[in-house]
Amino acid sequence: MEARIGTDGTVFCERGRLYTASIDPGKRVYSERLVSVSGTEYREWNPTRSKLAAYLATGGETYPLRSDSKVLYLGAANGTTVSHVSDIVKDGIIYAVEFSPRSFRDLVRMSESRKNVNPILADATNPSEYSFAVGKVDVVYSDVAQKNQADILADNMDMYGARFGMLCIKARSEDVSAKPEEVFATSKHRLKERGLRVLEMRSLEPHEKDHVMIIAERPRTSYAVVFNDSGEFMMVYHPRRKGWEMPGGKVESGETSSEAAIRECLEESGYHVEVISEKDIGYCDVCSARVISKAADGEMESRFFTEIPEDISFDRAEYESVIPWAKDSLFGHE
Repeated sequence: MEARIGTDGTVFCERGRLYTASIDPGKRVYSERLVSVSGTEYREWNPTRSKLAAYLATGGETYPLRSDSKVLYLGAANGTTVSHVSDIVKDGIIYAVEFSPRSFRDLVRMSESRKNVNPILADATNPSEYSFAVGKVDVVYSDVAQKNQADILADNMDMYGARFGMLCIKARSEDVSAKPEEVFATSKHRLKERGLRVLEMRSLEPHEKDHVMIIAERPRTSYAVVFNDSGEFMMVYHPRRKGWEMPGGKVESGETSSEAAIRECLEESGYHVEVISEKDIGYCDVCSARVISKAADGEMESRFFTEIPEDISFDRAEYESVIPWAKDSLFGHE
């Protein structure tokens, strides 16, 4: 049994077959073969039963899952692939979203002995519906067989701050009358329109007909925690995400994180700001800043707060951490 190249030791292969090391030894999820090697039990991962396995079996090269990844899995069905992802992210967590009550019952049964799987009965087209249960994630994996598959992925990546997205595109679910190649090209273009960088697009044939896997990455972003002289912090209201958030966005080529935060703040709120310090929080940079002047109306409604509002777009725990840091860095300079 050897580790499959490019999977950071989370997927294994032997004689052309894929395996994951089971975190729930002795139990099968879908009648898969179990193999014991040197005291470790491995579960065979069938590429005809799992699109993620098909992606790896066809030579997939861009694999963002790690043993400690936090994953939002959309279209979890009865948990076949989710169970293997559970083996892969053994030190992480999976938020497994499924819409069908019948499939959800199987998913719940599977998750009872896999404590890193959190099943959620919800609609993946409405990311805010499960915000009560999902925190910031590293990867969004989407296998939702319906229209607007690219937007479903991008909406969930936006909502939960994911750096990577893995999208299974089924051509007939998107447009039964169009050629698969046209559907795939349109989906790829739409992801780019949503600000994502497409790293790989790979056909899943012969395991899945008229399917591709697209791997996308969110470019580096930066946002500003801006205070006025009264010690209130500014937020902008994002109409599509239907929540308040700190002004910010993608770091453009040639920009520093501070320059991006200043530009985005001016565009979104209409305020000129001065950045005092920066903080790398992993998936993006946070800049503490102070208001200089109001230049014009911004693209979004802006407002100053003394406390974090209830209806926010992103992770409350993150804001609860960065707001005190920004306030200390700013008012400590006076």
